Amino acid sequence: MDPLKICLTLLIALLPTFSADASSSNERWVSPLAGKLIVGRTFDGAAYRANHYGRAHRGVDLLSEVGAQVFAPTDGVVAYVGVINSIPIIVLAHAGNHGNKLRTTYLPVETLLMVGDLVRKADPIGNIASQSHFFGKAVLHWGERLNGEYKNPLRRLGAPVILPRLS
Repeated sequence: MDPLKICLTLLIALLPTFSADASSSNERWVSPLAGKLIVGRTFDGAAYRANHYGRAHRGVDLLSEVGAQVFAPTDGVVAYVGVINSIPIIVLAHAGNHGNKLRTTYLPVETLLMVGDLVRKADPIGNIASQSHFFGKAVLHWGERLNGEYKNPLRRLGAPVILPRLS
């Protein structure tokens, strides 16, 4: 059997289950992108748990297109807008039973929002800024950090996503 197919099969088997228990208020989030979500690179939870400071993918890369609109998955406040290592980033802080300890990150995303702006669930927060490095496709990197721990944001959607066909 082809090694790539073996890896893809293992990857699918190791994907986390998606919980309808999206947040402490049982509210499901909306997708940060329109249409079906296709995951280019998954959250590397095992590597992160093994070594919090080592190499691990601390979010998910969702296939998209340059210029695609990005949406707030739930209500929040813009906590950071800037450029890090030439990559435009927006960070949202989300309230709820977890206070302001829940943050989500989106990159590469250009935005007109400013720190302190309020966003509502499904509000546009920006646009995919540039091509990334998944087989020449643009991606949205979407991360979540809850109480200092990185989490897989896909768990908050309560719906499955699909992996791209690589062969």
